[in-house]
Amino acid sequence: MPENDYNMGEPTAIIAVPHDLDRRDDLTDIQQYTPEWETKTAISQILDIVLKPISFTKQLTEVLDVIVSISWLKAEKKGAIFVANHRRELVLAVQHDLAPPLLQKCAIVPFGRCLCGKAAAEKRILFRNCVDEDHEISFPGMRPHGHYNIPLLDNRGEVIGVIVLYLEHGHKPHREEKHFTAMLGRAVSGIILARNLLLRSEISRIRLQKAQRDMMLKLVAASEFRDNETGEHIKRLSQYAAVLGRKIGLSAKDVEMLELAIPMHDIGKMGIADDILLKPGKLTAEEFKIMQQHTEIGAKILSGSHPLMVASRQIALSHHEKWDGSGYPRGTAGKDIPLFGRICALVDVFDALTTKRPYKEPWPLEKALSFLQDGAGSHFDPDLIDVFMRNLPEIIRVKALYDDSNWDSAGRKTLEHKPVHTESSTWKSEYSIGIDFVDNQHKYLINLINRIDVAIEENNSIAIVETVLDMKLYAEIHFTEEEALMRKAGYPAVDSHAKLHQSFITKTDLFLDDLERSPLAATVEISTYLMNWWLQHIQTVDKHYASFIRENGYPESTAD
Repeated sequence: MPENDYNMGEPTAIIAVPHDLDRRDDLTDIQQYTPEWETKTAISQILDIVLKPISFTKQLTEVLDVIVSISWLKAEKKGAIFVANHRRELVLAVQHDLAPPLLQKCAIVPFGRCLCGKAAAEKRILFRNCVDEDHEISFPGMRPHGHYNIPLLDNRGEVIGVIVLYLEHGHKPHREEKHFTAMLGRAVSGIILARNLLLRSEISRIRLQKAQRDMMLKLVAASEFRDNETGEHIKRLSQYAAVLGRKIGLSAKDVEMLELAIPMHDIGKMGIADDILLKPGKLTAEEFKIMQQHTEIGAKILSGSHPLMVASRQIALSHHEKWDGSGYPRGTAGKDIPLFGRICALVDVFDALTTKRPYKEPWPLEKALSFLQDGAGSHFDPDLIDVFMRNLPEIIRVKALYDDSNWDSAGRKTLEHKPVHTESSTWKSEYSIGIDFVDNQHKYLINLINRIDVAIEENNSIAIVETVLDMKLYAEIHFTEEEALMRKAGYPAVDSHAKLHQSFITKTDLFLDDLERSPLAATVEISTYLMNWWLQHIQTVDKHYASFIRENGYPESTAD
């Protein structure tokens, strides 16, 4: 084995000694500066970083800061930490002052390529005191330097990442380096392994929950289609109910349960004949009696002991009960009506009054609110009416966001921009390609970029999964409409453009699976992919077809 290559060797115990960097003056000069003391102090600091409630990227950044501050190592103030995905690739997670050309070339490095990839493939520490033939990734003007490439292994010996440290050109290894780099590799491996395990567990749970919810919503959609309802109706009810739930002090868990259960309220309509369910005029007394059966049919459909099924059954059975006991199917009154049923009764009537139905036009808001207030204490829980009216601005915002008419003048579905408290990317006028609806949908992509960055920063597994799912929604809406525009305009490169769109769709599907297999690498890749798509596709390829459309006088090519 060459002198500058290290086997990972047998584990060495890590000794975390008490330390306080602000009290170094209390130590003797020998204690302060011996390599052994600095090694132990550095490893102890790294172990402290593991316990900090900060994001993964901040943890790794602080780890790099510790490493480059070790005096005897004489590392340069630059370096990188990669995490491995399941395709045997290293994904650049954090970096310290790397040159811009390297950031692009080293975003993803296959195992076996360049020195970091070779360290991963061979599972051993590789040291070079100069740039040699193993440095396959380089750029003009790259300054001479040395390298430590330290593979990070899990408890099965599989590579989960690599640390890259920059050293002075011609660096001569210190006697402590072999010991330190092995300890360092094990310490940082612990950080990555713990984060990966936590994320993998959370993301698997979230995806399973979303799959279960999607299955239930598809069942609901089947009944809603028969009743000439829309998916927006379901979303409005869930969000109206969530507003009320939060305002009356329900726990976050109960609010989530309410959101999930309330779409099931009319599932029993699947058992009502079309000639009654779809009748445009007023029902006869006999027909209305049959229609009332949908509450008990729904309760039977939703049998089961799971808390979500229990809540859904409760809502299905009680959402037509009235506060004064005059409702159906059981004539339950007052607070004997389950709270979720009382909430559903209120928001369902409000939505029915303020939206168009086959048998009626929407009521003006003032008339609908007056109806609700007149029904306080007879039809509706008076306390809920009071909460509803006090929070009317938020209710109206929900209505506007999920309105059935939330389509643009050309019949295109608008994309919902979700708020983020930190925006790393913002829309600028020079981003416009001169086509109104395309620009609006591109703004949604910027929203996705900001959301994934914030989700990664906050270790928010739910937000990460939701962002990837919304990438699929973006592709479904934007690509379909954009390709239709290009075909209508006779754009000659529409088929090659569509292939690029398909690559985005394929990548999005892969990301969902990657999140469960190698979540740390996947989250970094998602952020990088979206930004690269923005820079390379939106700002280059899309502007090309937009120019063609404007030059050919297509009528929808007017800018904002």
